Amino acid sequence: MNFWVLVYRLAWMVVVASGVVAIVCIFLPKTHNYQTLQNRKEALEQGNASMEARIRQFEQNQKRFRSDPDFVERSAREQGMAKPGETIFRFPPTNPPPRSVRP
Repeated sequence: MNFWVLVYRLAWMVVVASGVVAIVCIFLPKTHNYQTLQNRKEALEQGNASMEARIRQFEQNQKRFRSDPDFVERSAREQGMAKPGETIFRFPPTNPPPRSVRP
């Protein structure tokens, strides 16, 4: 009788162990997929935050273009524009990059 109790308990341990292994095999890929999606979500949120910062900067520049004539002039000059009748002089860089010698 003692032998059959041992077999019965061993059978239940095998059933429980196989159930645990089955559960792990089912949910392990799901957890990996969940982690991948979480990482992607964080990357997208960071991208959204940087895009929102750029939008705020553009909105500030837009307000300054409407209200600050000095900003408009400085921006135009950075783009190479000049007022009518002005002459633009462009000078080469003071330290030109070294030229490569071709054989």
